[in-house]
Amino acid sequence: MISLLHVDSDTALQVSLKEYLERGGGISVVSIRSASEALDLLRTTQFDIIVSEYKLLSTDGQAFLEVLRRNRKISTPFIFFAKKAGNTVVINALNAGATFFVLKGRAPKKEFMLLRHYINLALRQNRLEYALREQEKQYRSVVEDQSEFIFRFLTDGTIVFANDAYCSYFKKPHNVILGRNIQDNISPDYRDTFFHQLQDLTRENPVRSMDSRMLASDGSTLWQQWSYRAIFHDQPVPSEYQAVGRDITAQKNAESALVQAHRNLGVMNTITRHDILNQLTGVFGYLEIARQCNADGKIDECLKRAYHAAETIRGQITFTKEYQEIGCSAAQWQNMDHLIGKAISELDLSGIRIDYDLENLGIFADPLVEKVFYNLMENSLRHGKRVSEIRISWREEKDGLVIVYEDNGVGVPAGVKEKIFRREYFQNTGLGLYLIREILAITGIRISECGIPGTGARFEMKVPPGNFGFRIDDDPAPDPCSGKKE
Repeated sequence: MISLLHVDSDTALQVSLKEYLERGGGISVVSIRSASEALDLLRTTQFDIIVSEYKLLSTDGQAFLEVLRRNRKISTPFIFFAKKAGNTVVINALNAGATFFVLKGRAPKKEFMLLRHYINLALRQNRLEYALREQEKQYRSVVEDQSEFIFRFLTDGTIVFANDAYCSYFKKPHNVILGRNIQDNISPDYRDTFFHQLQDLTRENPVRSMDSRMLASDGSTLWQQWSYRAIFHDQPVPSEYQAVGRDITAQKNAESALVQAHRNLGVMNTITRHDILNQLTGVFGYLEIARQCNADGKIDECLKRAYHAAETIRGQITFTKEYQEIGCSAAQWQNMDHLIGKAISELDLSGIRIDYDLENLGIFADPLVEKVFYNLMENSLRHGKRVSEIRISWREEKDGLVIVYEDNGVGVPAGVKEKIFRREYFQNTGLGLYLIREILAITGIRISECGIPGTGARFEMKVPPGNFGFRIDDDPAPDPCSGKKE
């Protein structure tokens, strides 16, 4: 039997939804009117899934969800079944940990069947994630239990057992270590965090891995990776903890050095690009003066080639800046309609019909994904020759979602469909297409060109399961960037 918690101040809707879900069998529904009541109930009762309205009494669903995810560390599947909401609300909810966001529309009862579908989908997804977590936990246990250091300590921090490896590492004999408090070996600025993390261990989730800073006998800072297990001894709260760990000081120092090196390299690249571009500005100026003053046709041809080479160098320098930015920011959920609208606003597409309807579609991608659609449209303008229409659509398949970009230009020759994505294939936009593939690949999106030469270019972007979602709304709000554009 699936246990479901429904949080909504609309009691009539609660009754209707409870009757609908329980009538089908297999689901038991508990209805609560406010987030505070729900939080009190969740202290003692576990549910398989939570369904909540976004606008709740005294608070909103976003705050309710954040308390569950951040403070309570509850990973139960969470579905918003809510009244009309904007794109920003939906995207923020998904980023905060919501599994799905289903809109009620004007007649909520009509959406019950759809909600049940998403409930079943969320439960299947959660079971799969749980199985994967269990496999990872078993693997982690096998690996970490082979580490050198083992010790036990009481809830107040008093050490009651330490193996020889632990004593040797901290260069202290057993009779000195036993009876001492573990906080004596923890860096002062990390003690509160350390004990707070231990408090999160429960009977259901008794193990936690964490990296710890500790003080060596000479006062230097050491890093260890630990697996802490809470031991309950048939009590409701832990009576002691066991820790198994290994030294990772060299790894942490290497990571710190790598971050600093990356930062220094970025600064150096920025300065170098600036200096080179300044010099190129002078080169362009002198070349232009030489071309205007020159009357010899052969020399003029050489100057044109030099000018073209300088243009190529400037493009390559600009590319290094764009490539350096890829992957620097965390991927996030983004609204496709907004991405397309922003790309359109930055290009002169007068005389070209832009046809798309993507306002309900969101994808999980690198923040630079906007450059993908900007570059595709720029390619249509630059190479399509006779482009009068650009269409962007999507279709869902068993193993993901496909976003299709196509125009009615001259298309891409059959022999270069793969070459156009390579860095060495440079025809003004070759590097742009190389960037497109790199940006999309960060979140597992694959792109290919599959148009018919002579009838137009067609790029298909395959988005993997879990990296796309839909906003459902029977009465969408007017949006100047939505619908078909001309």
